[in-house]
Amino acid sequence: MAHPLISVKNLDLYFGAFHALKDVSVDFNAGELVGLVGDNGAGKTTLIRVLCGIHKPTKGEVWFDGTQVKEFHPKLAIDNGIETIQQSVGLCDNLSIARNFYLGREPVRKILGIPFLDFAKMRGESRKVIREFGLRDNVSADDEVERLSGGERQSVKIGRAVEFMNRVVIMDEPTNHLSVREREHVNELAVQLKEQGLLVIYITHDIFQVHKLADRIVIMENGEKVEDARTTDMTADELEEVIRQGGRKVEKRGAA
Repeated sequence: MAHPLISVKNLDLYFGAFHALKDVSVDFNAGELVGLVGDNGAGKTTLIRVLCGIHKPTKGEVWFDGTQVKEFHPKLAIDNGIETIQQSVGLCDNLSIARNFYLGREPVRKILGIPFLDFAKMRGESRKVIREFGLRDNVSADDEVERLSGGERQSVKIGRAVEFMNRVVIMDEPTNHLSVREREHVNELAVQLKEQGLLVIYITHDIFQVHKLADRIVIMENGEKVEDARTTDMTADELEEVIRQGGRKVEKRGAA
C-alpha cells in the first residue's frame, strides 16, 4: 500500500510548561485537500509550523514520503517541496511580480564569469502565472506587487508553488479580507492544485467554506486532534457542533 505523503505520529510540543500539541497523530495524502479547522489557540498553526520546520517537536515522529524527518528547519521543508501560502506575508510590495515570483530562488547567468540576475527568465516565467492564474490583462510582470488586489497576490503565491514543483501547499487562512469573487477564485485554485496531485492543507476558521472544497476535515482543539472525518461522512453542521462542543461530541459518537 502507498504510504501517506506526510505522517505525524504521537506528536507532543511544549513551550516551557505550556503543552501546545498533545499526542497528535494524523496522515496527509498526495492528491488530497484537507481542511484543518479550529478556534484560535486550537493548535492548527502550531502543527503546521512543525511541518514547515519552524518548530521541533518535543516528542513523536514526523515522516515525509516514507522517510522520518530528523532535522527541523524551514530550508529543509522547502527543499522537500512544502510551500506555505499566507494572507499577510510572502510577497514584497516594492518588488515586481517577476522578482517576487523567484524570491529566494533567483536564477542567475554569468557574463565574463560574473553572475547576474536573469531578469529575462524571471519575466518570462512569471508572465505565464499572470495569464494562467487569473491576473488582469493590463498587469505586467514588471509591475510592483503593491498594485495587485488581495486575490491577485494569492494567485502569484499559488502560481509560484506550482511552478517550483512543490508537493505540499499549506494555505493558512488564504481568503481573509478578500472579496466574495476573490475568495471563489482562490478556492478554485486550491481545488486545481489538488487535482494536479498536490497535497493541499487548508487552514481556516470557516468550516462551511472548506467543507465544500475538502476531502477530509481535521479539527484541532486545545492542542489535540478531536476529529478526522471525510466530508462525505459528516456534514458541515455536524463538524461545527464538534467545534462548538470542544470535541466532546466525538467521545459521544465513539461510545454510541
